[in-house]
Amino acid sequence: MGIGRIKYWSDGLDKFLKIVQYLLVAAAIVCAVFGVLVTVFGEKMIADAGSLDLGIIEIKLSGDGMKYVDMARLKSTIVIKLTAYIIIFGAARYFIGIFRELLVPMKEGRPFESGVSKKIMKLSRTTFIAGFIIEMVSSLTRSLEVGCYDLERIFNMTAVESISDSIRPNFWWFIITGLVLAFLSFVFMYGEELQRQSDETL
Repeated sequence: MGIGRIKYWSDGLDKFLKIVQYLLVAAAIVCAVFGVLVTVFGEKMIADAGSLDLGIIEIKLSGDGMKYVDMARLKSTIVIKLTAYIIIFGAARYFIGIFRELLVPMKEGRPFESGVSKKIMKLSRTTFIAGFIIEMVSSLTRSLEVGCYDLERIFNMTAVESISDSIRPNFWWFIITGLVLAFLSFVFMYGEELQRQSDETL
């Protein structure tokens, strides 16, 4: 790919990511407003209380089944879940901000400018830290949501001996992403050295 195309695509990607950052801020604000409304108005704001998504199956309750839902606990869980979304949106905006810094030299036609490899390594560290936090918070909120439902009474069958929470975080996705970014940082470090030698020659 020529320098001209690198500059063109980098500029376009930077503009797109800038819009995404604004959308993430807007989504965080919506979550914050909705969290305040749920806190103030409580159960009246919970329209989906009769539905529980367990990942591979979804439980929908109606009629007498709603008496097995702890509405007060569900309200608190929804607020915690919305707070988790705000954290996730903030982490995503921060990640994109670092990525946009990488695009600055690329828009100028200098993809191997000094400091790019350090920013990629920063992306790698951010992926490890943010990914771990996101997965732990996500698992926590799912566990809290499951706890709002009296599953032992909902599944009132003699064939069911016991019900336990088997929700576990998935660490593989951000570990692989972080390792790939760390590898790319070393590749760009080598490219920066070649760029430095080329500049000194000229």
